[in-house]
Amino acid sequence: MLTAAAAPPPFCLGCYGSPASDELARALAARVADLKARGGVCEAYATVLEGSLATGRIVVRPFMWRIGTRLASAQATSTGEIDVAREIDPLNIGVRSLEDVLHSVEHEAAHIAFAIPSGQEWTETLVNERVGACRGRSQRVGAVP
Repeated sequence: MLTAAAAPPPFCLGCYGSPASDELARALAARVADLKARGGVCEAYATVLEGSLATGRIVVRPFMWRIGTRLASAQATSTGEIDVAREIDPLNIGVRSLEDVLHSVEHEAAHIAFAIPSGQEWTETLVNERVGACRGRSQRVGAVP
């Protein structure tokens, strides 16, 4: 009888001492500073990112995992925990860049900051639009004039 394999144990960003984890932590800290400088909606999810990073609630898994029938590269909880996959699969058929991982963490932080549920196409589009606007070239996104 075959049984489904459990997801691999997560690796805590603060506990997993590989250079990639240090690189990711530095990149996230730089991203938080940029988002805060932009203000508005960018600053709102920067605050979530900053809190999750400071309290060690960003968990880097070695590769993507299944949630039901979907393959997930990231997932967040309302408490600020963000799980993110460093690679696509255990065979390294697909490799995620640091930028891909950063984008996934930002996306999940936006879900938390704006209390937008996951899983529906329209909610994912909404989150992608907010993150995309904050990754654009404008200096202040969503700021109140």
